[in-house]
Amino acid sequence: TTVQDALERGAIALFGEKYGEKVRMVSMGDFSKELCGGTHVNSTSEIGLFKIVSEISIGSGLRRIEAVTGTNLLNYLNKTLEYLNEAAAVLKASPNELTQKIKEIQNKVKQCEREIESLKYQSLNAQIDDVLRSQQEIEGINVISAQVKVKDMDSLRNASDILRQRVKSGIIVLGNASEGKVYFIVSVSKDLVDKGYHAGKIIKEVAKIAGGSGGGRSDFAQAGGKKPEMLQEALKAVYKIIAGE
Repeated sequence: TTVQDALERGAIALFGEKYGEKVRMVSMGDFSKELCGGTHVNSTSEIGLFKIVSEISIGSGLRRIEAVTGTNLLNYLNKTLEYLNEAAAVLKASPNELTQKIKEIQNKVKQCEREIESLKYQSLNAQIDDVLRSQQEIEGINVISAQVKVKDMDSLRNASDILRQRVKSGIIVLGNASEGKVYFIVSVSKDLVDKGYHAGKIIKEVAKIAGGSGGGRSDFAQAGGKKPEMLQEALKAVYKIIAGE
C-alpha cells in the first residue's frame, strides 16, 4: 500500500524514519497499526513466549517497547534467575526471602542514620559549649571567633544558628577546614547591625587572610578560602578587625 493510504487507515509512522512510495502496514487486531520495514513472522502466535524488557518515549503520545521472545526469553529468564540467586547468596537468604530481607536492611539503615544524626547533634552541642566559653568582650561587644569541627557548610550554619539563639547580642565568627579548603560564617545580631557592624564586610577581611573571598548581608555572611593552614590566624584576626585596629 502507499504511505498516504496507510496513514489514512490509521497507521502510525515513526518520526525520523524514511519510507518509500510503497510501504508495509502491520496490524495487530484493531488496536495497533504501524508502518514497518519488514517482519519475521506471519502472525503473533509464531512469537510464542514474549517478555517486555524496556519501554521509552519516542515522541508525544508514542512509546517504544523492547522485548525478548522464544528461546531468547528462556536465556533471559535463566540469566535473571542467576542474578537473583547471587543477590540472595550475598544477603544470606533464599530468593523468596529477598523482599523481606531488603526491608529489614532498609530499616536498619534508617535507624543507623538517626543514630548518626543524634551523635552529630550531641557532638555539635558539646563543641558549642566550648565555643561559648571562648567568648570575649571587644569594645563592649560580645565576640565569638572559633573553629567548629564539622563535616560541611550546612553543619557550620547549624552551629551558627544555635549560637545566635544563645548569644542575644554579639558577633559570631565560625570557621572550619575540610578537604583542603576553609569555610567561614559571620553572624551579627540586629542591635549591632543598627550600630553599623556588617557581617559581609567582616567576613571579607577574614576570608582574605585564608586566601579567599566572600560577602553577604549585614546580619549574616559566608565565605571560603584556599589556605586551611591560615584558619587559626584568620580567626584570631577577628578581634582586631572588630576593634578597628
